[in-house]
Amino acid sequence: MRLTVVLFALTATLAQADVFNTYGYGPRATAMGGAMTAEANDYTAVFYNPALLVERKDVNFGFNFQFYRMASEVKSKDLAKPLDLSAATAPDSVGTSVGLLFPLGGKVKNHLALGLGVYLPTALLLRVNIPSNDMPYWYRYHASPERLILHLGAGIKIVEWFKVGLGVQALADLIGSGANVSVDLFSKQVNSGDLNAYLATRVGPVFALAVTPIKRLRLGVTFKWEMKLNVVIPARVDLEGIGTLGFTVSGVAHFTPHTLNFGAAFDAAENLTFTLDGEWQNWSSAPSPYVSIDIDLSGPTLEALGLGSALDVKSGTQRPGFKDTLGVRAGAEYRVSERFAARLGAFLRPTPVPKQDTQGTNLMDNTAIGITGGFGFNFSDPLEIFQHPVQIDLAGQAQFILPREAKKEAIDDEPGYTYAANVYGFTAAIRYDF
Repeated sequence: MRLTVVLFALTATLAQADVFNTYGYGPRATAMGGAMTAEANDYTAVFYNPALLVERKDVNFGFNFQFYRMASEVKSKDLAKPLDLSAATAPDSVGTSVGLLFPLGGKVKNHLALGLGVYLPTALLLRVNIPSNDMPYWYRYHASPERLILHLGAGIKIVEWFKVGLGVQALADLIGSGANVSVDLFSKQVNSGDLNAYLATRVGPVFALAVTPIKRLRLGVTFKWEMKLNVVIPARVDLEGIGTLGFTVSGVAHFTPHTLNFGAAFDAAENLTFTLDGEWQNWSSAPSPYVSIDIDLSGPTLEALGLGSALDVKSGTQRPGFKDTLGVRAGAEYRVSERFAARLGAFLRPTPVPKQDTQGTNLMDNTAIGITGGFGFNFSDPLEIFQHPVQIDLAGQAQFILPREAKKEAIDDEPGYTYAANVYGFTAAIRYDF
């Protein structure tokens, strides 16, 4: 029993899509609705479009802080049936991120630049929690911030109007090579035991293009490979004189689908820029979000009793039935002066999750409408420690998850319920060009 508890503790909340996709990377991008595929002009290009890294000529560094909180409303439609609401509200998303853009000099000067983006959650570097299918929880929000995110990229200028970008995003698989325990049931003693698990690096490629057909118009395309964290923890318990209990706990968490972003940025005036992005995501390839447990009880004694396979258990798995989505993002920036800029944005993010009317699935999600805004300003260092102006950016965001209903049959253990939520938060950053 204790070993079982340990294994489930190791597989402690499911996270889908990463925090940059959900809330944005950097206050400028957040304030402009995340429509940055053709407009990212600093270290955040490593996420939005690595090809744009080469646009900046100076070393650029930034430090970000973000905080987001959900206010949700989940109501049972049948008070006679219990409904587990322990995951009805996603935890706060609190974290910091840093970024670095480094243009290379020498013979490749102005033709090659490197970028780095790292997100660090405040509480945990990684949480993996695969919840029970009888528990309603927020599929996209419940723990996506609680993981380390790493993006590396390079921008290459082919000609003045055409750039390409390459990058990688990194995650880790939680793999268990095995837990082995020997138990003497007659003396009620554990004779031996060992547990071995490790994090294996997983990377996904990123490909990007940036084109400037005319002076005031910029176009961009970015494709990110899907990412996921595989959890596999096998265990074997030798019950001396009886048989062997073998079981494997497995699942997939932190899934992000193949994503294609395409966007445009247009300078309506020298001090006014509009941006527009489309975002296609291949959610139809998403794996089951629930844990899989296989139990195999075998041994000579059980075989002699004809119970060699009678006690084996294999949990059923089903595809979640997600659909591909096509979302839209828009933003605007008005540069009042060289010292101050105001920004606005909005986005529409369709849900891939079908109605949860069937038995054994309770994934809460729906189409979200986002309203964003913020500003940025810079100032010269009064102590003259820094040669260039210091840039401060602030942004706020509100996401409105539209109301939805899960209808359950009378034979279902869970009652039908309605749900909706709003997510509010802000992000702040300091940027500097060396």
